[in-house]
Amino acid sequence: MKLLAKKILVMRYRFIGDTVLTVPFLRNLREAYPTAHIDLMLEPFSAQVIEGCPYVDRVIPFAFKTIHRYSSPTKRGRLAAYLHYWRKIRSEGYDAAFVLKRSLSSALLVWAAGVRRRIGFATEGRAVLLTDSVPYRQDQHEVENFLDCLRVLDIPIRSTALELWPAPEGEKKVRTLFSEVGWKASDLKVVIHASASLPAKQWPLRRFAEVMKVIKASHSVRFVYTGAPGDTGLYKEIEGHGPFGGLNLCGVTSLRDNISLYREADLFFGVDSGPMHMAAAAGIPVVALFGPTDERKWGPWGAGHTVITKRLSCHPCKPHKCRDNACMKQISTEDAIEVMAKKIQEIYPKVLYH
Repeated sequence: MKLLAKKILVMRYRFIGDTVLTVPFLRNLREAYPTAHIDLMLEPFSAQVIEGCPYVDRVIPFAFKTIHRYSSPTKRGRLAAYLHYWRKIRSEGYDAAFVLKRSLSSALLVWAAGVRRRIGFATEGRAVLLTDSVPYRQDQHEVENFLDCLRVLDIPIRSTALELWPAPEGEKKVRTLFSEVGWKASDLKVVIHASASLPAKQWPLRRFAEVMKVIKASHSVRFVYTGAPGDTGLYKEIEGHGPFGGLNLCGVTSLRDNISLYREADLFFGVDSGPMHMAAAAGIPVVALFGPTDERKWGPWGAGHTVITKRLSCHPCKPHKCRDNACMKQISTEDAIEVMAKKIQEIYPKVLYH
């Protein structure tokens, strides 16, 4: 049945990468409903990457403590939080809600709030709470899964590209930071992102250093480190194996500033993470290290990216339950050096590796 809606809620609260991957869904939804009021319910920290998005009218902060290390703190208890958002959704009078979150609780919220059309994934036995349930596929990318929630309503998909919207002040800040350390626009800038939301996704720091040594010996590359303030120690340890003269911007640039930073860089090398998706959306090549999660579903979206992974018998698994990230340890420095050398030669053809 065709969707007739003047006020729409989209629920995809939590995680930086998921937020980035939602953008094609939001763009196609807006194109189909240019005059509708569209709200996006989103975790406050992750909401930084969606600022400036022309496809939503308002972002509703969803503050709820999760297992994610970057989730925003909140004083509300679990029950109090659900009651708060139930009242909020009910008071808004939405005609439709797209529940891109796959939990039972998210579908229960919009059902209990009386939203007339409820579109979402048939996961966790919640299809009975939805008016339009969508099969959730493990064999396709999450971007396509989100878009399936439009396809079920015969909403046309006109584009699937990622986008982000840098702030002018962020662009100025990043250029100033580079200029202050004597970097030129023509310098080869490689972002190193060693921090993941969960330990099972991380790669041994010494191996990052070994790859960087080879790259630096072959070209006067400039390394940039990104992450939260608490990630600073990771890069100090990497520098201890060098030094590499890397510019540590953990806690110096905000998540939103990093949109501009990635646009100024030439290559991203790091683990499966939200910033990996940001870099892909910013338009630079990504070399991503994948272990417990399925790269076919969560890999960098778009052309020109490379994923390095070792599929063990337990792949894929739930990374928050993994006690020994053996799959990440199976990725050797030689694997990464070979891919990085190829990528850099594509960017700077004159680079010679010995």
